[in-house]
Amino acid sequence: MARRFVLHLDLDEFIAAVERLRHPELEGKPIVVGGDGDPTKRGVVSTASYEARAFGIRSAMPLRTAYKRNPDAIFLAVDADAYLEASRHVMDTLRTFDAEVEVAGWDEAFLAVAADDPETLAREIQQRVLRRTRLWCTIGIGGQPAPGQARERVRQAARRVRAHL
Repeated sequence: MARRFVLHLDLDEFIAAVERLRHPELEGKPIVVGGDGDPTKRGVVSTASYEARAFGIRSAMPLRTAYKRNPDAIFLAVDADAYLEASRHVMDTLRTFDAEVEVAGWDEAFLAVAADDPETLAREIQQRVLRRTRLWCTIGIGGQPAPGQARERVRQAARRVRAHL
């Protein structure tokens, strides 16, 4: 008999990954997304690719500080519409599974599922998301809530995440 689990999906460096899909020439380069993309103006880093993070650039850092840490990084303006569209595509993909999906942000969702083998299901979800969107994700597998608790755990977790957005 299948047991109930809560899966937590997080899209890896989501905003930078979307920008790479839009601009393949940026592959392997340090990408910093924030404000209007001009590091000489006031603004903060919305995301930094792993390559930019190697220089100590982090989310919420002032763009000017990020520029000082790596003036050769590619600085891009935030394009919320593009990220929202990519996120919708991912969330639509999640809804193709037999799961209750609770969206917690552009790059995050919780899924209440019943599965005999949650690891296999998580890998299947990862593969389908990658195949349909070309975006990588990480999936954590939560404990085994009692059947009536799964939905409430998903909702509580989503509320906590939204409170911090």
